[in-house]
Amino acid sequence: MLGKVTIIGRPNVGKSSFFNMYTGHKIAIVADEAGTTRDIAEYEYKDQDNNLTYILADSGWLDFSSETDEIAEDIIERTEEAIWNSDLLIWLIEYDRITELDDKVLKILRDKGIKDVVIVANKADNEEKIMEAYSLAGFGESLAFFPVSVSHNDWVRDVKKFVADFLAKKGLNYNHEDLDESFVKLAMVGRPNVGKSSLINSITGENRVMVKDMDHTTRDSIDTKFVYNNTNYVLIDTAGVRRLSKIGVRNIEDWSVMRTNRAVTRADVIAVVVDGVQGIVHQDLAIISKVLEENKGLVIVINKWDQVLEKPGVDKDKMMNRYIDYLKSKIEFLPWVTVVFTSATERKRVDEILENAQEIKNERYKRVKTGIFNNFLEQAIYKHPPTGNKKSHSPKIYYWTQADVNPPKFVLTVNNPNHFHFSYKRYLENKIRDNFGFFGTPVVIEYKGRGKYAEVSK
Repeated sequence: MLGKVTIIGRPNVGKSSFFNMYTGHKIAIVADEAGTTRDIAEYEYKDQDNNLTYILADSGWLDFSSETDEIAEDIIERTEEAIWNSDLLIWLIEYDRITELDDKVLKILRDKGIKDVVIVANKADNEEKIMEAYSLAGFGESLAFFPVSVSHNDWVRDVKKFVADFLAKKGLNYNHEDLDESFVKLAMVGRPNVGKSSLINSITGENRVMVKDMDHTTRDSIDTKFVYNNTNYVLIDTAGVRRLSKIGVRNIEDWSVMRTNRAVTRADVIAVVVDGVQGIVHQDLAIISKVLEENKGLVIVINKWDQVLEKPGVDKDKMMNRYIDYLKSKIEFLPWVTVVFTSATERKRVDEILENAQEIKNERYKRVKTGIFNNFLEQAIYKHPPTGNKKSHSPKIYYWTQADVNPPKFVLTVNNPNHFHFSYKRYLENKIRDNFGFFGTPVVIEYKGRGKYAEVSK
């Protein structure tokens, strides 16, 4: 079984910096702004030194001021829930500053009877002051106390060793297995406030991601592993994407956009969530273009469909077909892309996202034997010989093969790649789809020259 360790602490104490240093990856957003971490960012950490794998979570903040707003209350609620669902807590404090908020964290732990806590005192460089802080705060009932320095990566190895030993003694000695081809890696991407987080909560049945009816409430990318219909999924929620010109550079929103781009790169299938009421806008098209540039599988999710059907004068029986026609006018490549109409709030058709993602993933890993493909090629060339361009009228194809999967890639050996008209690839792609499917995924076709043109490809 996979253990879970959650980092807790008051605002701006350095939890995200500690999380990044611990994992060795810049996963959690770090900024000199209290409350930067809003969601429970989780990382499946493989401890090579101690031969153990577990979930390390960077929680939101614990703030108990009377001025907390709705978002703050939501963060605190989910952080407290994460405390209950953890096997071990790492409580981060500062070695030379024990605040009133630290005392309130301690009170929560005592009131809830939580004793599986490791105290980590950050910014440690003076042992005398460390021990003074430890004794003044009354931390004697914790499992262990470690002074660390995140900026210098000092003493963290001791913390990891204690965590590994503790989890192993509890029987949580999970041996790591990398995500293999059995997992469907699905990322949810879209503009702010289109309902991505609500869809994920609806799919997983857990309040794993913050959901509020306002823009930009999700900042971090969050991975959620689960099983549906005997299939393993990794669901990646992302921060809402906005144009960088709207948010400036080198700030938290800028980092969130970059994380979203990384999530697209990590996933095999991307669900682009669109606000069904607002319809397709320029930025939706830009996001879809980004997905296609990365050659990822694509599902277009029209969310808030219940609100579309509630509009006056809407013919509910014909509206879906009309919306498909509307999408065709906006997206020329729609014939091979799946469209799912969902209502996250009513949990309607959300499972279709998963079912389509699984089918697309299977299509992306599909292989066609070379012999079968070459027979198909002969027929395709016979029906429509290669089209030349202004440079040459003698393009010739010798044979082709499927060179790769995820995405499916086909390499055609030709006399000279520069002799082919650009439209011929589109013809071949359409024929490939007609004969072999490859539903929901881009198909990559590449020409490779022979002889003196052997190094030429496009």
